Amino acid sequence: MRTAAVILLLLLAAASRTPDAHAGPDDRPGAEVHKAFNDLYPAAFRAQVNAAIERGKAWLLGSQRANGSWGFFTSHPAYPMGSTGLALLTLLKCGVPADHPAVTKAFAYLRKLPMRRVYSVSVLLMALDAKYAPARDPFAVDRFDRYGNRNTKDPCSETITPEDRAWMEEGVAYLREHQRAEGTWRYPRGDFDLSNTQFALLGLHAASRCGTKVPQRVWLDALRFVLEHQEKTGEPVMYKANEVRGRYRFEWTERAIARGFRYDKDTVRVSASMTTAGLACLVICQSRLWRVRAFTGRLRADTRRGVRDAMAWLQQNFSVTTNTGGSQWWLTYYLYGLERAGILGRFRFLGTRDWYKEGADYLLERQGPGGYWRTGTQWEASCFALLFLKRATARMKAPVITPSGASDGAMPAESAKRPKPKAPRVRPASPTALAIAVARAIKRLEDRDPNVVFQAANTLGWLGHLRAAGPLVRVLKFHADADARTAAAGALGRLKAADAVPALIDALDDGDTLVRYAAEAALLQVTGHRPIGRLRSTEKRNDRVRLQKAWREHWRANEDRIRARLEQPKGT
Repeated sequence: MRTAAVILLLLLAAASRTPDAHAGPDDRPGAEVHKAFNDLYPAAFRAQVNAAIERGKAWLLGSQRANGSWGFFTSHPAYPMGSTGLALLTLLKCGVPADHPAVTKAFAYLRKLPMRRVYSVSVLLMALDAKYAPARDPFAVDRFDRYGNRNTKDPCSETITPEDRAWMEEGVAYLREHQRAEGTWRYPRGDFDLSNTQFALLGLHAASRCGTKVPQRVWLDALRFVLEHQEKTGEPVMYKANEVRGRYRFEWTERAIARGFRYDKDTVRVSASMTTAGLACLVICQSRLWRVRAFTGRLRADTRRGVRDAMAWLQQNFSVTTNTGGSQWWLTYYLYGLERAGILGRFRFLGTRDWYKEGADYLLERQGPGGYWRTGTQWEASCFALLFLKRATARMKAPVITPSGASDGAMPAESAKRPKPKAPRVRPASPTALAIAVARAIKRLEDRDPNVVFQAANTLGWLGHLRAAGPLVRVLKFHADADARTAAAGALGRLKAADAVPALIDALDDGDTLVRYAAEAALLQVTGHRPIGRLRSTEKRNDRVRLQKAWREHWRANEDRIRARLEQPKGT
């Protein structure tokens, strides 16, 4: 009798345990669930990847100089700590033990160098973290609880020596001292640049993992600036999102505005490498502020939106053979950024593209016989390629982006399984078919689901019929969802609808930043006018009111001329 009672108690205790992601997806009915995170990677592919890593690691070890540095870094004489630190970080991430003679010599060399240059100090902090974090199998599966929080502890905080902790604190103090008032970092000369800011945040994040305290203000200032630096307008798209938790992958679709990042304020083109950098900055800051009161609901929502839109840009511009918008010299730097984005964002696919499989296949084909890569400078390319193949970035503890956007990371979305209407792939050829397609899309603007309204507005802009201008103006003026208003403004711009100009001018004072910038871009498309004053990321209400006044005066003075050019008389 006593034995039966004990067995019963054990069964009840087992049943009451909180399931983790390995236990099954029963508690997440809202997102489409796929099992087998790694089963799509065949054993032969895994063996190829591991063999390439071993060849690259052997080449890097064989290139070390007697003093612990690497001789082929002489092209960067001002960054001896950064150059040697990158090689050291790569070796540690590739499985070289912390007590290996090459690692010991490299750290001894670095200890003799002064703290100098943001990039160099950041990489040193990353290497110190890697010294205490055992290299992981690139195909390993992490454990998560039901809310998406990673269960694995950061080993560095418990095992770091007092000597290394003091060294790390010195590096953190240097980065804090060199953070600019706006929240960013730069090279010794010039203005803010996103690459340096990314590495500073990576270094500070590594130090935080090792138990070194970084003030909240550092993360908050950096987060706010990076959010403002992201593109203000972009293509409305339906983003095919996914999140990996343990052995399960959750997929859902949501509306997004594909918005990337530039290198600095003066760079014209958005690039893939800088978009991965901006995405990493957002995710790192979000992770460090996850439980902080200063990370307000509005800032949390803006960050999620920024992460989502950066992922959407990468989805729309995906490539592993081209650094879209940027220099091919930095292709492997971009691929390392793509690896960071994929690991930090916990997504396996960009749209339908397996970013790791395609990137690894590309790198496997281009590894030289000696174990190195030659895209850009040989040493940088080889380090970045190895870090990509090893999936070297440490996972975040907290979830990044979920279907519902809930701050607790809980699954699922409210309408994750609801079918979404899709824009036709081919524009209707006949006027009758076009009129029918436009009428159907206009009808969908009245749907209660913002996702449907968003996609209908995007479709109407693509169809290009002015009959849609009036319904789109109503969405812009009255719809509660900011993404739907943004899509409506973008569609009116593509239609070049003159009748929408007054509503677009009103939208310059919309409560949402993206709506304001979409309205301004649409006004430029419709009128062809580029006023002296433009919206700025730090614009104030009075500035917007003055800008609206200038636009209204321009429209009153030039309406007839603009309508004549567009062949749109009043009332069309």
